[in-house]
Amino acid sequence: MTTSWEAERRWEVVRYLVYYLQENFVLSPWVQGKDVVDFSCGLGDLSIYLQSLKPKSLCATVPEKDHVPLLLKDRNDIQQISGVEASQIKKAFSPESKDLFVARMVFQFPTMEDHFIDVDGMLEQIFTILRPGGRVVICSHEYKELYDHPSLWNLDIKNYKEKLLDLVEGEYKQRVMDYFELIETIGLPPREGVHGQTGFGLKSLMCVDSFVQAGFHLEICDHLEDFTFPRGLYKALHGEGDWPFFDQLAKKVFAIKQKYILSKEFQDKYQRPGLLQKVYGELLDLHPFITIPIFRIVAQKPFS
Repeated sequence: MTTSWEAERRWEVVRYLVYYLQENFVLSPWVQGKDVVDFSCGLGDLSIYLQSLKPKSLCATVPEKDHVPLLLKDRNDIQQISGVEASQIKKAFSPESKDLFVARMVFQFPTMEDHFIDVDGMLEQIFTILRPGGRVVICSHEYKELYDHPSLWNLDIKNYKEKLLDLVEGEYKQRVMDYFELIETIGLPPREGVHGQTGFGLKSLMCVDSFVQAGFHLEICDHLEDFTFPRGLYKALHGEGDWPFFDQLAKKVFAIKQKYILSKEFQDKYQRPGLLQKVYGELLDLHPFITIPIFRIVAQKPFS
């Protein structure tokens, strides 16, 4: 069964609308023969991919107690641990027991329900459970500030939304409404900018600094792909829209992304933006979308 977060959002479909994040996220040499953790594994689709790369062991965790990831119900080859919130990582695993810690689209969420985002606290725990030379691979939405206007400074996100929609009009107003739909659908918490709760996602430079301060050596910091959110998804999830349309759209979106992301050219970070532009163009031929950059950080625990 899925977690309540996933069930509410029909993640078994929506996941394929919003990102690819598989072969392009974690590379085979990082996994083969290693002791691996897929933290807060969601549906379990990434866990299945990781297991195909022949790790020494693979443990998939979920934050809620007594839940089994949707795709892992009959997978006895993958160890599964439920009830592992972000504040409980050190309790779930022994010190220096793992070679790879993977967290896909997790760091931008609170460490527990109705709590706060604690990147530094998570990294301190991950550093402890990794062996020397072990890696951590994470990705997140990049921070997006919706609109900067002095009349909106220092407002909470609810009042910010109401006043912002009075300030903008036309095509840009629709775009802002799409961003708020994304926030509400995915459950992204507001992030503090210099002018208040004016955005969402993680600030990549701040995240990089957290890795450095935690003692990690950075290996890769890149824009991996875009989070693609289709207009009208919220209503469809709540019985007010054409859900079969989005079900079929997910298959088409994933196929388009796979076509470009698995190409040799996509591995070149300088060619990647042009290919992502082509992806977005093909998606817009199907339906209106907004996109948010997804950044990846790969870092290693020093040997000494």
